[in-house]
Amino acid sequence: MGNRNNLAMLAVLYGSAFVAAFNENTINVALISIMGEFAVDANTAQWLVTGYMIVTAIVVTVSAFLTKRLRLRTLFLTAAGFLTLGLVAAMLAPTWPLFLAARLVQAVGTGIFIPVMMSTVLAVAPRTRMGTYLSIGGCMITFGPAFAPVVSGLMVTTLGWRSIFLPPAALIVVLAFLGVALIRNIAEPEKIKLDGISVVLSAVGLTSFAFGLSLVMTSPAVAAAAIALGLVVMGVFVMRQGRIPNPLLNLEPMCNRLFAPMCALVVVAMMTTFSMSMLLPLYFEGALGTTALAAGALLLAPILVNAVTSLVGGRIMDKRGSWPLLPAGFAVITVGQLAVCLCAPALSLAGVLVASVIVYAGVGLALSPSQTAGLQTLSPEQNPHGVTILNTFIQIAAAVGPSLFIGVLSSVAGSVEAAGTAAALAQAEGFSVAVAAACAIAAAGTLTALALCPQAPTSRRGANDWRADGGSSGRWWHCRRDGYLRQHDAHPRPCGHSSTSPDLRFGI
Repeated sequence: MGNRNNLAMLAVLYGSAFVAAFNENTINVALISIMGEFAVDANTAQWLVTGYMIVTAIVVTVSAFLTKRLRLRTLFLTAAGFLTLGLVAAMLAPTWPLFLAARLVQAVGTGIFIPVMMSTVLAVAPRTRMGTYLSIGGCMITFGPAFAPVVSGLMVTTLGWRSIFLPPAALIVVLAFLGVALIRNIAEPEKIKLDGISVVLSAVGLTSFAFGLSLVMTSPAVAAAAIALGLVVMGVFVMRQGRIPNPLLNLEPMCNRLFAPMCALVVVAMMTTFSMSMLLPLYFEGALGTTALAAGALLLAPILVNAVTSLVGGRIMDKRGSWPLLPAGFAVITVGQLAVCLCAPALSLAGVLVASVIVYAGVGLALSPSQTAGLQTLSPEQNPHGVTILNTFIQIAAAVGPSLFIGVLSSVAGSVEAAGTAAALAQAEGFSVAVAAACAIAAAGTLTALALCPQAPTSRRGANDWRADGGSSGRWWHCRRDGYLRQHDAHPRPCGHSSTSPDLRFGI
């Protein structure tokens, strides 16, 4: 397939990732209206986000099987069908259970779109520009949330909350038609079987764990039991993957000494961005009394800054590697969230907004480079499994973050209001405490990045750090600094991966 055809296909897949991310966040500014329509509280309403992310995570764990079993074109059109069906059903759902079910159907499409985009990028993008191509994908996933609050706020204000599903429905129909013309298959399907028991274990484990986190502040005993059950079931899931011939989730990349910690950093970054995208509209509308449109517009600046810093982070990652990019990114997140905590109780719109811009800028510097740093340590054969693991962790973070932080916000706000504080101030206090919890997690991410990044492979080495190591397959070099085998072209920098071995080998 020619380069132009690859670019056209990637453009459609980038667009589908944009719509998937747009749809993930389109519900946030409408939560207040939806809670009023169906007479549900914030803890119940957050399952529109948490449940969505759990289903997405389950589908993502199946994505490695799907990409092997089905052709790319078939998989893309199937995802488009699920997303369109769920969007139409949500517009028409008359009751809360049906509306929640429609939202979960949408999640199936999202769970397919994003990993398919990333897997295709890894398959067709030039190895020496992998960071840039993955960052473009990250920008699409970021631009979706950037525009979703504004568009959704406008739709809620002018046409009612059900109209928020019209824009993503229209976009995905257009992309489906483009996909028919431009999406081409890049590999032949394999005849492998899906392990249904693993699917059930992942569903039960993730749901139980997220449910427990949502009750941490209100029902500690029930929360502890649910979290324990979730961890046990997920432990059984992990053990089963090592004992069956066709695991649902191949966990071999987790044995890599650098890939596993990078997954943890991705989780921290994603918990930050998804949680802030839910917490901020609740603060703007609940504490400051803004309209849904205003709340969405206020989110535009932070998330657009995030998109810009994502591109900058990808470029820096390609040129200089993960040090000091990742520690700096997580430090910026920590500082920004600390500033949010200090400004929120005073009902300072300007202070919270500026601090949020800082938080999202840090996420842009940290998220895609964390993914790239992890994937660069894997062989081509392990890359699809690495993508699946990363995307699974991303969706778990997106499910766990809102459950935990919305639970904290609701509990603290309820307690403060019961003590006689005004509702707006109580909401602000709950928001501040929830962000403080997120800040502590970001600080842990900063320390982890500081400890790990000096060990990570970087894209530039000094001339004295390399010695030749000939071989029949080409010209190989051994890095004295970290022991990895890498193949070079005429330039003094390593190219992409080329084979599997205990020492990572890199080639064009």
